[in-house]
Amino acid sequence: MKKKIKYRVRDFLRCIFSPLGYTWGRFIVTHKYIPNFKSPKSFSEKLIYRKFNVDPKLLSILVDKYTVRRYVKEKIGDEYLIPLYLVTEYINISDFEKLPSEFVIKTSNGGGGENVKLIENKNTIDLNHLSETFNQYLTIKAGHGVDEHFYDIEKPQVIIEKLMRHKDGSFPSDYKIHVFNKKNETKIIIQIDEDRFGNHKRSLFDINKQKLNFDIQPKYESVKSDYDWPNNFDEMIYVAKKLSEDFKYVRVDLYNIDGSIYFGELTFCHGSGWEPLSSKETDFLLGSYWEEFE
Repeated sequence: MKKKIKYRVRDFLRCIFSPLGYTWGRFIVTHKYIPNFKSPKSFSEKLIYRKFNVDPKLLSILVDKYTVRRYVKEKIGDEYLIPLYLVTEYINISDFEKLPSEFVIKTSNGGGGENVKLIENKNTIDLNHLSETFNQYLTIKAGHGVDEHFYDIEKPQVIIEKLMRHKDGSFPSDYKIHVFNKKNETKIIIQIDEDRFGNHKRSLFDINKQKLNFDIQPKYESVKSDYDWPNNFDEMIYVAKKLSEDFKYVRVDLYNIDGSIYFGELTFCHGSGWEPLSSKETDFLLGSYWEEFE
């Protein structure tokens, strides 16, 4: 209910002030400085600029969670793709009969994690309600309200894939690898989101696995400095670089399951531009890594 109210207020303000006017005001409230959207310099300014100025068709197949699988297969091979159980334009309760007890259900056009649900035992779930909920999600223009219109181009579908766990049954950390491809070098910042469905922790690290002294959305508990990195860390970086090589900036999300690397998604507008950094100075530092739009 609270989310519905929040979205209604957002949509009302966007109608009154226009999407760009609303964004300008929200930017000041969120990031605590006046933005320059005509000649963006900071990381957050460039995220917003990308939303309003880049042709959505250029990114649509890359943000759709089903169509992007072909891109990943061509770039690095299908061994990095999470096993897929079902893809459908309309989910029926009978579709669950042949599925294993646990799985992940999501929509191909979802953003921000709201259209994703982890099912650990389908026998304890109201599958009729689950079907109705996800069929309803398919009717929603996910990108419209946040000005990420690339989410609204491909045909939305329900995807059901394997629920990935470590051998001990625990869920993996999210490795969100921010890749900035500059003219003469590549800058990488590794965002680790640990225990997302419990005590969510987040920290940023550099390519040398050293924790940085700033954060994105610094409301979470910090990941420990001596984090237990996977042995094939270098392969993860290779995968991130390969998937990002066509862009000036993109966030490549990966999982590492007992040494096996799996692709999560490509994100072109991290947090839709609404996750503040620790300071304005940090925002402009990351913006200097992103050589585009100026």
